[in-house]
Amino acid sequence: MKQLIFFIILLFSSLLFAQKNADDKENNKELEQLYENNAYSEIVELLKKNNDKLSMREYNLLTISYARIQQYANGLVSSNKMIEKCKEKNDTTNLVIAYNRKVENLLDLERLKEALKLCETIEPTFRVKDSIQFQNLCFKWGILYKLKKDYNKALEVYDKITHKKYRELTLFTNNYATILEGLGRSDEAIEYYKKAVEIDLKNHKDVGLTYSNIAHILMSIGRLKEAQKYLDLAENSITKKTPLRTQKIIYKYYYDYYQGTKNTFYASIYLSFIEDTNNKIYNKKLDTELEALKISYESKRRLNEEIESYKKQKLYGTIILLLIILILVSILFYLKYRNIKDAHKNVVTEQKLLRSQMTPHFIFNSLSVLQGMILNNENKKSISYLSKFSKLLRLILENSREKVVPIREELEAIKNYIDLHNMRSDITFEYALILDENLDDLDIYIPPMLIQPFIENAIEHGFQKKYEGAKITIHISLKDNKLICIIKDNGVGLNAKKSTPNTTKKSLSTQITKERLKLMAKEFKVETGLTIQDRGAFNEKGTQINLTLPYKIL
Repeated sequence: MKQLIFFIILLFSSLLFAQKNADDKENNKELEQLYENNAYSEIVELLKKNNDKLSMREYNLLTISYARIQQYANGLVSSNKMIEKCKEKNDTTNLVIAYNRKVENLLDLERLKEALKLCETIEPTFRVKDSIQFQNLCFKWGILYKLKKDYNKALEVYDKITHKKYRELTLFTNNYATILEGLGRSDEAIEYYKKAVEIDLKNHKDVGLTYSNIAHILMSIGRLKEAQKYLDLAENSITKKTPLRTQKIIYKYYYDYYQGTKNTFYASIYLSFIEDTNNKIYNKKLDTELEALKISYESKRRLNEEIESYKKQKLYGTIILLLIILILVSILFYLKYRNIKDAHKNVVTEQKLLRSQMTPHFIFNSLSVLQGMILNNENKKSISYLSKFSKLLRLILENSREKVVPIREELEAIKNYIDLHNMRSDITFEYALILDENLDDLDIYIPPMLIQPFIENAIEHGFQKKYEGAKITIHISLKDNKLICIIKDNGVGLNAKKSTPNTTKKSLSTQITKERLKLMAKEFKVETGLTIQDRGAFNEKGTQINLTLPYKIL
């Protein structure tokens, strides 16, 4: 009798095991089918429910899918879990895959120093049989050195990519060309770009960006006629499917070309194209961020169903408030884009470009920081951060509709902007906003967003590394009917900033600001001006901006 019972139990267990294997195989088929169909959101929904019981292949698919739907923070968490599981099981084959995924997510999150350090640390982990995965890593590793402007090391890493199929990819040829360009080997770079064009044309892919890169090199070495030919090829290749960032680069090189040839009429036309494209990119990113936040909120809600109701309400209220802010921002920039499209005057285009100088990159990073705080249950910190962020956005929304705003409101926006930087940056700094007493009894109004770009430059380029005792001072005074704003920082100084990779961008920004001040001087009937100095001239450290602001007293 006991033997019969044991046999029945064994038979039943075998049937259950067989059914489970069949279910697992069916699930794996479904996953692979979803992956082939690029259904990344469905893969995330399917796998994140059992996040602690996934196979290595499932971890890999989940990490890739998070990246494809631009949830890079979640992708980083998933890759870290995959690394942890591989180390527990001593699974070195999947470990090198997991390391590749982590580097990809760090790159997408723009945590470049961390990504580069990881590449240098994990190189010994790869074995001869991991050659393909190592060469996959080299694609990203070389680009990290390139972004660091260490072109020799970038070339050294890219030369480790020996797989024939990899070297025939346009990803390889384009990146190799940019590295050669950085080393000043222009002719070789052009040859690699042309090779990339041949490959893409065979595969019916977009070649506009590669054409524009060839034009850029030709402009840099003075071969302007050839450069214009490739610029025209690049522009003619633009279709509805061409990425917006590619279009922006093509228009930017056209702008540089016409600026270099002193053709200001065509330069102003392409400047307006750049602004239109910027707005499209901005709106698209806002939509993406909104969708990512919706997905994150849904995930958070499901994972915390058993948490007390008051915590749920707090989280729900925070997300709703954030969504409302995002919707308002989307509406604002949609209206701005529509107005720019209707206006064909160069002056309006330049003023719009200056008013939108609070970089989208800063706002998106702020949203990512806030998302991370929410996911990590840092409720108090996230509420404080959201409060300052919402105040800043509210001021931007209100002020952007006005030609002039009260000076104290503009300073309040700058204060919130600086506070947000201090909360999210590795570098914290002191700051002082000083308004002379003789301004207290005057109702002074100034154009919005004139001071903020210079504060941003001081923060982004004045304190590039870990910096002790960093400080920014903004002092506004009214003397001889001139409203003077002096901005000082104790950073690396103007001479050091000139050697940074964003010099051209800052010069363009400064030039447009000067032109805007000239226009406003006539409109407001007051004197304006802008000078930028290295404080080394005063035996001090840092940069000083003297800004004579247009103003009205109401």
